[in-house]
This record gives sequence, structure tokens and C-alpha cells, in this order.
Amino acid sequence: MVDFSKSWVPVVILIIIIVSTFTFLIFKDNFSTGVRSPSQPLPGCVEMKNDGNYAESIDIVFLADNFENLDKFRKISDEMVKSFFETTPYDEYKDRFNFFRIEKLDNDYNCDYNYGGDAIVCKPGNIKRAAASCPNDYPIVLVDVSGIQKLFQHLRSSAWMGTASLNSDDDPLVFTHEFAHLFADFADEYEFEGDVDWSAPNCDSDLSSCSKFDIVDDHECILGCVNRDHARSIHTGIMRDYWKSKVYGNYNEAILREIIEEDSRPQTSELQKSPLNYVELQYSMGNWNIISVTEGEGFADQFSNDGDLIEIIDSSGNSLASVSLKSPILFSCGHDKDSKPDYSNIIIEGSSYMVGLPILEDSEKIIVKMDDKIVSSHNLNDYDISGVSDGKIINIPEIF
Repeated sequence: MVDFSKSWVPVVILIIIIVSTFTFLIFKDNFSTGVRSPSQPLPGCVEMKNDGNYAESIDIVFLADNFENLDKFRKISDEMVKSFFETTPYDEYKDRFNFFRIEKLDNDYNCDYNYGGDAIVCKPGNIKRAAASCPNDYPIVLVDVSGIQKLFQHLRSSAWMGTASLNSDDDPLVFTHEFAHLFADFADEYEFEGDVDWSAPNCDSDLSSCSKFDIVDDHECILGCVNRDHARSIHTGIMRDYWKSKVYGNYNEAILREIIEEDSRPQTSELQKSPLNYVELQYSMGNWNIISVTEGEGFADQFSNDGDLIEIIDSSGNSLASVSLKSPILFSCGHDKDSKPDYSNIIIEGSSYMVGLPILEDSEKIIVKMDDKIVSSHNLNDYDISGVSDGKIINIPEIF
């Protein structure tokens, strides 16, 4: 007589094995340790390369201006990412970068296509607000110059306060050039008799030996970096002429590696889309002043505590979050009608900027600190804006 109470056991075991194997094949990527897990950006944000972990990554988003064809925008942005990852040292850190696109062609970034007669400059505040639907450490506007009347054959691109405005007809390496301005505060390595009034890491005032560059064994010491009072570490690199060179040079690459590893280190908090306070600031007479605060939704700016800061504090004055403010230096870069590098840099009085801060429980004020001194303040409960007079905070009623 057959024992039916046990005859089904092999069948059940076989079913369990099949289901387990099928489940593993589907979800095996999630069983690995240390694997980044992408999360979905907001609608309108398209992933180009998304490894997730936005708080531990360097997030770059492309936006389109003056394009009539979405496929053209996609093609050019893809080419720029490809060129970027073919450049040392970015080719060594592909897992540290995420790339996104805002596939919307009718956004207004208040672009000036004739700044200084031959440069494209879009307003950082407009760019930052539009970019907030993606993780956006560095928003990059690609400008289709077709149909734009220009005095010179090549309109120059620009980098300004954490954003860039690029001539999409230029060599894809224009993105790699401008990114180094934004990311590492690199100066242009061409002599145009400008001023180096910030700590440009790729220029050395030691003209005799270029001791600053000695962190690497193989470097040059070439006169000329913005002006002839400074030297550069390579004769012709991307920061001097990206039409003639595809490398930054050994010293510049070492600096970029250092910043990449610092900026993409593990964070204590995860960056997620959330309700935001959009803070508009203006740079005037050496200070950043809060102009307005409005609510919205998106990805907040990355938290940082270096340099000049915009900070959220509670009623006891404790810091809840802080973001570093970008330099108001406008870099304009490109080539003239004779195909020679044509660069300039200048601090723009009245520069406006936008920062996205998370709306946090217990938050009382948003303050701006420069050299550890409060220079502007916004009370989140009383809806007033404060300025500073003789080192003391004074309340200024906000006008709606």
C-alpha cells in the first residue's frame, strides 16, 4: 500500500527549489552588499546614469535652452558625458557621479546670449529652481546657438555660482573645462591679465620653482595662469585650451582626485526629495543677503560646513543643516574669431543665487554666515528678513 502522506514531499521540495532560484535571479542585485540603489527622481527628471546614493555622489543635471529638438539635446548631453568619462581623473571615479537631464524645452533661464559681446550667461537662480526636480550639485544649461545672432564665430560659455551655461556647438570638452571651475575653483591657465583674487589651486605665485605643485613628481612650471604673476603646472592643458589638449595635467588631476574623494565620501544623512525652502540671495558690497524665501519640493542642496554658509538653526541657535555658498566669480571661456583662447573672470556685484534647503522640524531661522559672522537672517515663523548693521542683527519687514 502506498503511503500517500509522504509521496508529495519531493514535489514540494522541487517547487521550493524552483521558486527560490527564480527569486534569486530576479533580485540577486539587491542581495549584494555595498551596491548603490537608485531611487526615482521627480517627474520631469530623466536618468542618464543613476547609481543612487545622492548624498554620497556628485550629481550633475543638464538643462536645455533654445532647443527645438529634444533628440538633439539628448545627443549633445550624451556626447558631453562620454567625453567627461574619457578624461582623467573622472574615468577613475565613474561610480561617484550621477547624471540627469531635465527634458523640458520651454524653461526660462533668463539667458543673455550677448554678455560682454560674445558670451552666454544664464541666471543661476532660474537654473537652480528648475534643476530641483533632480539631484543637482551642478546644473549645466546647454544652449542651442542656432539662430542666435553673434558677433563672433564662437560664443563663449560661462561658469557662475555652481552653474554653467554652455555653447552646445563647442567641443564637448567645454563641459569638462567649465566643470573644473565649478567643482575645484580652477582658474583659466591663459594670460589675459585678470586677477587671481581667490585661492585658485592650479595657479602658483612662486614663479621660481612652483613649489605648490610639488605634491606630484612630474609637473612643469610655466609662466602664465590668468596673468604673468602666476605659473601653471602644464604647458597646454584643458584649462588653457580644450581645443588643443584632452588632459588637465598631473598636478591638476591630483587636486581633482582629492576633491572627488572628499565630496563623495559617506554622509550621515540620505539625500531625498522633500519639501523645500527656496532661498533667494543677492551678493552686494561683499555680503550675501537673503532676498526671499518660498516653499516648494525637490532635492535639497548638499549639506556642507566649509566657507561662507547658509544655515538652518533652531530656537536655541543650534545648527540643523548648512550649505556652502558658491563664489560670485563669473568665468567666461571660449575662443575668439582667430581660434585663440578667450577667457575672463570677474566678481559680479548684485549676483543672485538660489539655494534649496529642507523644511525641518524645530527650524527657527535661516542665517547667512561669512567669516563666522551672521550677515543676513530670515525668521521662518515671523516671515521677516534681517540684515546686519554694525555687527548686530536688525529686523527688516519683508515686502510681498
